[in-house]
Amino acid sequence: MTALLVTLRYEALMAARRKAVWAAVLPLALLSLLLAATSPVVTGHSDPAARCGAAAVLVNTLCTLGVGLALTDRLRRSLEARGMPELLTATPAGLLARTTGTLIGPLLTALAPVVGLFLLYGAVISVTAGSAAPLASTVIALVVAVLPAALLVTAFAGLLGVLMPVAAARAVTVVVWLWALHFPPRFSPLPTATGTVLSPLGGYPLAAWAHAPQIWANRQGSGPLRPEVSDATALLNLALVLAMAAACYALGHLVARLRRHGAS
Repeated sequence: MTALLVTLRYEALMAARRKAVWAAVLPLALLSLLLAATSPVVTGHSDPAARCGAAAVLVNTLCTLGVGLALTDRLRRSLEARGMPELLTATPAGLLARTTGTLIGPLLTALAPVVGLFLLYGAVISVTAGSAAPLASTVIALVVAVLPAALLVTAFAGLLGVLMPVAAARAVTVVVWLWALHFPPRFSPLPTATGTVLSPLGGYPLAAWAHAPQIWANRQGSGPLRPEVSDATALLNLALVLAMAAACYALGHLVARLRRHGAS
């Protein structure tokens, strides 16, 4: 536990000192807040909780992508790291504690402005509506959609970052992320993850538990990967996103370790 906390603190502080993290995340977080306050897609809902659920779609599209782009080079930088990372590696702490801290520390830093601004938005909507439901919807959306998506995009971008130049990895991440979130099947000549239980948009959990419009789940598609919204399909979507994040993270760390051992 001590090793985990030390690693978390170190990685979070290192991320906080990098201007690239704030430059990638904060503008997108502010843009999401502006769109949530002005876009008819959000403001057109009469139910305040539904407005927060719809706003979560914007946050999960823009802000999580910003987090992934900001942390694309995280694993690559660990290949060249000296000093504290080497000291942590030399300790008897378990690999799980070290790798967990390496992922979660920077992620907590990058997500901080996103969480703060979105909670502020939910609180304002709750106060103006005289109901706690919008704020509850905001918290649920953060837990079941934004955080899992941020884990996946960070792990995926980090994996690409050790397989190709960072600039190319960021470009591929943008294309794949938009393909998985907002490339509707009726407009796509190729199979797309958009509107399926594989999509990290979190449309199923958002529609089932955060009052988001159901169109953000299956995107008016049908088939075994685009079932109707229910608690079961929401849980399936959440589990699949987390499983993909774990797989990308494990593969990325495996590649990084092999490259580091090869370099030494």
